[in-house]
Amino acid sequence: MSQANRAEPWREVMDKQIAEAAQSYPQLAVIFADARQDNVKQVADVQDFLTQGIDLLIISPNEADPLTDVIREAFQQCVPVIVLDRAVNGDQFSMFIGANNVSIGRSAGQYVAKWCENQQRSPCRIIELRGLEGSPPAKDRGDGFREGIKDHPNVTIVASQNADWLRELALDRATSLFEQNPQVDVVFAHNDPMAEAAIIAAQNRKMDVNNILFVGIDGLPTAEGGIVSVLQNRLGLTYVYPTGGKQAIDWAARILLYHTNPPHKIELSFSEVRAENAQAVCDLYHCPQATDTP
Repeated sequence: MSQANRAEPWREVMDKQIAEAAQSYPQLAVIFADARQDNVKQVADVQDFLTQGIDLLIISPNEADPLTDVIREAFQQCVPVIVLDRAVNGDQFSMFIGANNVSIGRSAGQYVAKWCENQQRSPCRIIELRGLEGSPPAKDRGDGFREGIKDHPNVTIVASQNADWLRELALDRATSLFEQNPQVDVVFAHNDPMAEAAIIAAQNRKMDVNNILFVGIDGLPTAEGGIVSVLQNRLGLTYVYPTGGKQAIDWAARILLYHTNPPHKIELSFSEVRAENAQAVCDLYHCPQATDTP
């Protein structure tokens, strides 16, 4: 399993779910490598796996373009390749498992547009914190969001910066964006850690965070995840974005143990989490109950 960057909480959960799912198949042994958001290292990790003689590769690419060739190399060596979350170019892999990020972004945009209308915010000013440039989810979430607000001319993105999915970088970027744009109605962040960082940046500037809609994506069922954050009234909206970890292991077992030909693409469903349904989603995923905000 070649992971793009385990420093992201969502990817840590992905690796955990892969490890847990693999316990159901004693014939399988999973070796993990963390690229630490470094394309060169991830290519080297995969090449090292191939040298070791692996039977199957699961990979969540850091970026599409730099990883396409080494994934093709593995596939052409008759190693089945399961690509998770971030698609690569072409079709030289066995299967792709992931959610539709354009649809998630579009849904978020539509929700924001409706919220702006209900709150009578005109103009409704949005700051966007984007994921890693070059990663398909960042592009797709941004494109989808713009589709969702395009029919609402008073709903506008006034500033957008990459924060590479990282909470610490997002805190710095959000601080600068708030300094340049003191009047903000909505923060759309491409993942929950960046949205949480924006909340802290706004609080540090003594902004009224109750007057701003903070939107994220990930919806992890953890104490610091997005579902609990909605329950705590910190995030106004997030999306449960499935990792595909269990599905990847189940398909790896079917491919290796039962010689099943997999579908080339499996699209995972996502769930919207807002104040009205956050408790039900929390119960569904067995996440911790909301506690006092730290």
